[in-house]
Amino acid sequence: MTDRLRPDKLGGLPLKTVQETDEWVNLMVYGESGVGKTRFAGSADMIEAMSPVLLVDAEGGSMTLKSCYPEVDVVRIHDTGEINSLYQDLAKGTGQYKTVILDSLTEIQKMSMDDIMRKAVAANSEVDRDVPQIRHWGINKEQTRRIVRAYRDLPMHTIFICLPREVKDRRNLTVTKPGLGGTLAGEIAGFLDIVLYMYIKVVKGEQTRLMLSTATEGQTAKDRSDALPGVIENPTMQTIWDYVQGEKTKSAEATVDEPDAESETAAG
Repeated sequence: MTDRLRPDKLGGLPLKTVQETDEWVNLMVYGESGVGKTRFAGSADMIEAMSPVLLVDAEGGSMTLKSCYPEVDVVRIHDTGEINSLYQDLAKGTGQYKTVILDSLTEIQKMSMDDIMRKAVAANSEVDRDVPQIRHWGINKEQTRRIVRAYRDLPMHTIFICLPREVKDRRNLTVTKPGLGGTLAGEIAGFLDIVLYMYIKVVKGEQTRLMLSTATEGQTAKDRSDALPGVIENPTMQTIWDYVQGEKTKSAEATVDEPDAESETAAG
C-alpha cells in the first residue's frame, strides 16, 4: 500500500482507520427462557475490561445473578420514560460502567407498546388498548429502533437479551429469530455486530448449553468479527471476549451443529 496523506476530518467529522476505532462489543443473545442468557451476560463482570456491569432489568429476573455474579449493579425499569432517563445518565458517564445489559429487549418493546396505547386511550376513549392499530405498531417499531441504536452507541460494551420467536420464511420453513414484533427481529440484528442463539441440547447423554454464532437454515445468528466458532459449548462472556480479542482462535475444521427439535431442551 502506498503512503498517502490522510486528512484528520472529512465533512467536519473525525477520520480514523478501522484499527483506530473503539473496540466496544455490542451483541445480542436470544433463546428460550431458562437456557442461561442472563447468567451468560452477567459473566461479563468477571472480565476486567468489561467491569463494572449494569443490568437494566425489565423482566424482574435479576435473582439469576445473586449467587454467581453478586457485584453486578441492577436498575429495575417499568416504562420507556425510565429507559430514556437511564440512557441520558449513562451517556454522561454516570456510574462509569463499562458494560450495560438490557434484559430483555422483548419486554422493552412490550413496554413501549403499553406506553403508546395508554397515551392513545387518553387521547381517544374509544381506542381499544388491547388492539394496536398499524400506526401504533409503526410508532412502536421506531421507538424500539431508537432505544437499540442509542444504547448500542454508548461508549461501553452493550449486551441485549431477547426471547426467541418462530416465523415462517418465504419457503414456508420455520425459522427461529429474536423475539421482536414484525420486521424488527431482522432490523435489530442488523444493527449489531454479534447475534448469538443460545440453546440446550443433549450431547453425549448430557444436557449442554450451546451457542450458535453462524446463521443456519433454521436460526438467525451472525458474527461480524469472524472470530467465533460456529458453535460454542458452555459459553461465558470470557469465552466470547477471548475469541474476539484474538486470545483464542477458532479451528478451521469447526462445523455448525445445528439445533434440532427432538433433542433441544430448555432448562427451567
